[in-house]
Amino acid sequence: MDKISIQDKTLEEVCQEYKLGEEENRQISRTINEIMLEGKTPVQHPVAVIDIAPPGSGKTGLNGMGFNQFPNNNVVIVNSDELKPFHPRINEIAKLYPQYYTKVTNQESNAWTDNLFDSAVTGSYNIIFEGTGRNIKLLQKMIRQMSKYKIVIRAMAVNELNCLMSIIERYEGQIIGKGWGRLVTLDHFYKAYTEILETIGQLEKMAEVDLIEVYTRGQEPTKPIRIYSNESKEFLNARLAIINGRQLDFNHAKRYYEETFRKEIHTFSKDLLEEQEILNKIDSLHKVKEEYEL
Repeated sequence: MDKISIQDKTLEEVCQEYKLGEEENRQISRTINEIMLEGKTPVQHPVAVIDIAPPGSGKTGLNGMGFNQFPNNNVVIVNSDELKPFHPRINEIAKLYPQYYTKVTNQESNAWTDNLFDSAVTGSYNIIFEGTGRNIKLLQKMIRQMSKYKIVIRAMAVNELNCLMSIIERYEGQIIGKGWGRLVTLDHFYKAYTEILETIGQLEKMAEVDLIEVYTRGQEPTKPIRIYSNESKEFLNARLAIINGRQLDFNHAKRYYEETFRKEIHTFSKDLLEEQEILNKIDSLHKVKEEYEL
């Protein structure tokens, strides 16, 4: 298949091409559950930590912090992105359709994620769930399923400039290391970046939620800095904590752009229109200084 015919395919056509059969899908889901639950032990008083943040914020570090807080790391990680590589043609999808990667693989990984989550809850395992926080109805449904759990919500407050630079650096690192990369589009990013404010507000109103916290990045990925909890109330609410955290983070983002990121730009592949669009947005954000000055 030549490059032109590949790029001419629509998202719908690509999704159909890589859709798995029902039996293969079920078998992969069973395998995932066996792997993810292996070595984990059910507990009498389980805890569910729900980490939400837009792409590029540092959810992986937040997950790492949470993972280390459970004795003997006795917690099941439920993360759709971590399950995507179980698709038998994942490398092909990533190489040929990096701009469609997330949506194509979601059609399988979302079902695997739901199944793993249901199995973990039914079995009374500790859980760390990671997501962007866009789907408030899904999160509310999940929380209401976990009546016997202590529910902890954690969110990241990271400026859009920092997030977008991280998205590009991750993509370029994947290109170097694997020969292909997964790129989050501007549209996908900004939907998550905007909608999390509404989501965190709704979650804070839920009686089922025991603790809600907001973090900014720390010096190390797995040591983020807490700037808010609903117990100590450093801000009026979690939504305002995210807004203020993002504003404060802008100075860090600007400094990183000037000292590091700007020097890296000439090494980037810029092989996708979507990547150039993100780079253009980064450049414009860096120039609009007054927007985030307090």
